[in-house]
Amino acid sequence: MKKLLILLLVGILGVSLFGKVVVEFWHAMGGGHGEALKEIIASFNRAHPDVEIKGVYVGNYGVLSQKLLASAQSGTLPVLSQAYSNWTAKLIEGGYVQDLNVFINDPAVGFTKEEWEDIFEPFRKNVTWGDKVYALPFNKSTYVLFVNTDALDLEGLEPPKDMTDLLVTALALTQDLDGDGEIDQYGFGIRPTVDTFQIFLRQNGGRILTLKDDGMYEITVNSPEAVEALQFMVDLVHKYKVAYMQGGYLSGPFGDGKVAMYIGSTAGKPYVARACKGKHGWTWVQLPKWKTFAPPFAGTDVIMFNTATDEQKKAAWEFMKYLMSPQITVYWAIKTGYMPVRKSALETDAWKAFVSQDEMNSVPVSQIPYGTLDPQLGVWYEIRTIVGRAVSDAMYLKKSVKEALDWAYQEIRKVLEEG
Repeated sequence: MKKLLILLLVGILGVSLFGKVVVEFWHAMGGGHGEALKEIIASFNRAHPDVEIKGVYVGNYGVLSQKLLASAQSGTLPVLSQAYSNWTAKLIEGGYVQDLNVFINDPAVGFTKEEWEDIFEPFRKNVTWGDKVYALPFNKSTYVLFVNTDALDLEGLEPPKDMTDLLVTALALTQDLDGDGEIDQYGFGIRPTVDTFQIFLRQNGGRILTLKDDGMYEITVNSPEAVEALQFMVDLVHKYKVAYMQGGYLSGPFGDGKVAMYIGSTAGKPYVARACKGKHGWTWVQLPKWKTFAPPFAGTDVIMFNTATDEQKKAAWEFMKYLMSPQITVYWAIKTGYMPVRKSALETDAWKAFVSQDEMNSVPVSQIPYGTLDPQLGVWYEIRTIVGRAVSDAMYLKKSVKEALDWAYQEIRKVLEEG
């Protein structure tokens, strides 16, 4: 009997006593981004023979979000996952997310004050709810203006620095190259999406929701700034006829010369490089300014779930810190187009060499001090969906700009009241 109990005990504790602590990490990084993440995970596992980080690609962000919410209900959550802040907010409300303060403040494994403040401030704010930290920043991107340098050079033009320049430059670059009466090259490419709207809106000094001093949100999706921003987008397509519009990513039309400029995420860098190879030169520059300079940031954080064992949590914390180490965040940035998340990363030899290769590589981090982030609301996905429909209706002339945004205001109010 004693021997049997010992065997049973060994069977129960075998993973921690004689094997590895397995930490499942769900993510939505496919293609080249996924390969870079695999390399980072393999590097960590080699350096930590008692731990196995098991990266699990579950599909795109939409699939990952649905899988996380379903797994929370069924009690089958992983140890770690990528998550947007609105997903994290919803999972915090359900009581599933691990409060990281216990690790951050641990003198043996945590961060010093200097190390914590080494994380760029917008990224720190985005993972903090009140006085609690529930995530660590990971794949952070910003929006920039991609430009076809061959097209600009041919016309003797410089990249636009503000929205007036954008329109003037787009007018000059919109051309019927073969004289058949059809436009072959549009000066600008635009997507009729909520993300594109937010870029123009924030540069114009507006927000979909504005946080008030009392901590409540005011719905400002139909403010004068919002109406002006969306009308400008509509006019680029229908009034000035300088913008080629499509719902999908614009790296393909940009590479093919269909559009000479477009605003996109820095995470699209590998795809743009592939699309343009052997066809034309390209670069990216800061977003054109408008009434202000407030480039939106995108990308996810990494969260830990409190359903994990203590051993898994300790191992997961080590991996989370590893992802944020200066060398790894630089490696990730160079391979993918995402941004380093720590100031000290910019002082590494690898980053300095990267920037010295091409001036464009310094542009994304130059926007970090001005970066803006989405509200940390559990219902932000629902609000985004509403605004996305309003933007599409206006861009395809199904509704006037004012009608579309007034409709969005009413729908958002219902969501906030129900939430």
